[in-house]
Amino acid sequence: MKKLLIVLALAICAGWTQAAVLKVASNGTQLYTQISTAISAAAANDTILVMSGGYNGFTVDRKLVIIGAGTGAGIGEGVLVNGAVEVMGTADSTELRSLWIRASFANGSTDSLTSVLRIRSGASRIFVWRCFIENYNTTAGYTAAISLGEQASADVVQCVLWSSGSGDSSNKPGILYRSNCNIIVTSSVLANFERGIHSYPVTTGSSCTVSHCIFTTENSNLTPVSGAIAGVAENCVIFSEPGYVNTYTGSMSFSYCAHTNVAPPGATHIAATAAAFVNLNYSDARASDYHLASGSLLINAANPASPFDLDGSRADIGIYGGQHPYVDGGVPDYPFAVQVEVPYTAPLNGTMRIWGRGRVGPGN
Repeated sequence: MKKLLIVLALAICAGWTQAAVLKVASNGTQLYTQISTAISAAAANDTILVMSGGYNGFTVDRKLVIIGAGTGAGIGEGVLVNGAVEVMGTADSTELRSLWIRASFANGSTDSLTSVLRIRSGASRIFVWRCFIENYNTTAGYTAAISLGEQASADVVQCVLWSSGSGDSSNKPGILYRSNCNIIVTSSVLANFERGIHSYPVTTGSSCTVSHCIFTTENSNLTPVSGAIAGVAENCVIFSEPGYVNTYTGSMSFSYCAHTNVAPPGATHIAATAAAFVNLNYSDARASDYHLASGSLLINAANPASPFDLDGSRADIGIYGGQHPYVDGGVPDYPFAVQVEVPYTAPLNGTMRIWGRGRVGPGN
């Protein structure tokens, strides 16, 4: 029996070691210069590391982990994907991490599933982590940042979704879902969407959990979650621009949320303004600083029964509260060398000093 167990253990380990790490760099310093070509060469369960630079959109048709160097604008930080990304139904458990995905989709229709990140029907447990997902078209009504086909499920964690091309949130959905979807959104911003999470078109059987998120609109009313979807939104911020109102539909329940003007159903919410934040900019998610201002009434104001902040205090409302606070710049938890400097010359038989700088974020 011991021999059999040892053989089985060795076989399992051999299976684990088959997963490869493929590296992509647009400047030609790695084997692949486009994410799409690395995907074509990859086997299921492989990891693709994407160095800073610009890349085309891509389609994932098998389980992969794709990790970028981040979404910031500093040296060695930005991984910018110019074009749509699709995750097929054959790519269950795929992970997209620390990527800035940016596309321009013109005005669609109320029946359109056009989106910057499209998760196809049947794709299960897709993990979107520390990504910045942006539609910069000026007539982007009815087009989403993320869409989920029927029976798809996704976790969206520590992300920013932004419709940046127009100063009007009208008719824009942040996340679009169909029937029998499951959506978990944590510590994320949905900026400039009239309907933060919205159904396509009439749906049944979908569920949603939203925690420590921020919903904002510009020149528009705001419905954070709409359609026939069951679930809870907790410790969130629901801010329509002054002069507009928040509306609530569907079967979602709300708990300990901060709001402008109209409060969600329930008695645990807090009326607040943009002054609660360091710099909440309704027109520019990139320019915003969503940290809570000193003395903000949203500090230690989340549901006392929810997990505490990482410092052990009662959780704050907003994206920096709870156990999975937002990570600035989408810094990945995988270490990246972002800058290396090598001298042009060195003394004969002497030594050469090489200077480098790395970047890695927390793993929570």
